[in-house]
Amino acid sequence: MHLNINQAELISICPDPVIAINRRGVISVFNTSAENLLGYSADQVIGNMSIRQIYPSDAEAKKIMRMMMDESFYGPGRVEGYETYVLNSNRDRVPIRLSAAVLMKQGVYRGSVGFFHDMTRQKTLENTLLKQSITDDLSGLFNQRHFYVQVSSEMMRVKRYGGELSLVCIDLDGFKQVNDKLGHLEGDQIVRQIGRVLRDGLRESDQAFRYGGDEFMLLLPNTSRDDACCLADRVRQLFNMECNYSPDAFHRGAVTVSMSLGVASCNSAEPVDFFVQRADMAMYSAKQAGGNCVKQFTSGHM
Repeated sequence: MHLNINQAELISICPDPVIAINRRGVISVFNTSAENLLGYSADQVIGNMSIRQIYPSDAEAKKIMRMMMDESFYGPGRVEGYETYVLNSNRDRVPIRLSAAVLMKQGVYRGSVGFFHDMTRQKTLENTLLKQSITDDLSGLFNQRHFYVQVSSEMMRVKRYGGELSLVCIDLDGFKQVNDKLGHLEGDQIVRQIGRVLRDGLRESDQAFRYGGDEFMLLLPNTSRDDACCLADRVRQLFNMECNYSPDAFHRGAVTVSMSLGVASCNSAEPVDFFVQRADMAMYSAKQAGGNCVKQFTSGHM
C-alpha cells in the first residue's frame, strides 16, 4: 500500500520537535511539537527568529554548527544524539537531545534541520535516582558514600586554590539507651530530628552527612577551625532546644541524649582518612570530657 504523505505532513505529525533554519540561521520550519516544547507559535518564529535565540548561548550554537561541519565528530554534515539545553519562551532551560543534518544543494550550504527530543522526564528521573543514591533515607542527609566523594573534592580544591576547610564529627551521647529503653522507633525519631537541626543550622555552602548509626559529619568549606567550633556549638545548642531528651529539656525519663562534637581543619597534604580521623579523635575527646560539648583537634591528640 502506497502512502501519499508529503514532506510537510510528515514534519507536522512528527512527535519530536522539528526545527529547520535557512543559511542565515533564521528559523524556516517549526512544527507543532516545537511549539509545545518551547512555547512559541510558528508564526512568531518562522522568518523572524534566529536559531541562536533558543540556545543558551551563542557559543553553544556555534559549537553545534562546528560539530555538524566537522567530519571527525558524527560524520559529514550531521550531529546525532547531542545533549544540550534550549530556552523556551519564558527563558527557562529545557534539556534536549539533538540530532541534526546540514541541508546542501549543489554543494552549497542551504541551512540545517534538527530533531529536538525533550529530555525533561529522563533528566528528572536521573536526578531523582542520583539523589536517592547519595541520601540517607532516615535523616534526609547525604550518606557516607557521598561524604567521601565530597571530602575528597573539597580537599583537592584547597590543595589547588588554597583557602580553609573544616570538618565536624558528631556522635550522640546516650543514644543506645534510647533504643534499649524507649525502642528503635523513638531512636529513629531522634535521627530525623537531627537531620532537621543540621539542615536548619548550616549555611548554604555547608554539607551534612549521616556517617552511620548515630554518627554525623559536617563539611564546612572556607571555614577556619575557630569558626567551625562556633558553628558546631550552635548546632549543639539547637539540638538541645529541639530534643525532648536533651540535658536542657524538662523531662522525667531515665534517658538523656546530647551531642559530642569534634572539629578538625584541613591539611591539604594529608590523605582524606587522616583528616576524618583527626575530627573523629576530637569527637572522642569531647566524649571523654562528659559529652554535650565541642572539642577541636590539637597535637595533644596524637
